[in-house]
Amino acid sequence: MGADDGLIDAELKRDPTDEGQRHAAAARAAHPTAEAKEQVWASLMEDSTLPLATLRSMMRGFHRFDQRRLLEPYRARYFDAVARLWKERDIEVGLAFARMMYPTVVVGEETIRATDRYLAGQNVPGPIRRVLLEAKDNMERAMRGRAADAAETVGDRVSATR
Repeated sequence: MGADDGLIDAELKRDPTDEGQRHAAAARAAHPTAEAKEQVWASLMEDSTLPLATLRSMMRGFHRFDQRRLLEPYRARYFDAVARLWKERDIEVGLAFARMMYPTVVVGEETIRATDRYLAGQNVPGPIRRVLLEAKDNMERAMRGRAADAAETVGDRVSATR
């Protein structure tokens, strides 16, 4: 257990309600360690007894924009897992996973290509296809925004040197 776990445990002891448990699950999922991410991933994949609200809290905590390096390995794992969860779990869990675990933090062409490869496969369920198309569109929009910001910054630097 890390130092943060002690704080989370103390807060959970103070608030042992369902809401407190969900907050604790999200906080543990947000830990910036490979071990924490792996533990969350394993729970999402293997523990079918967890309530949907807890799963959602874990998923919410999992992705942090300052943790890109930790999350890069989960890009490929996401595409391996999304169909499995769709088949093995109920529709709510499958959709929550598809939406919330899409590798939004790993913005880049490789994520777009991985999405395209998955969508080109056979038997992609309609709801999953829709979620992935929307996620891909959001990522492409983010990439265009970053490119525009970068171009503007370069333009500002050129103007400042004149």
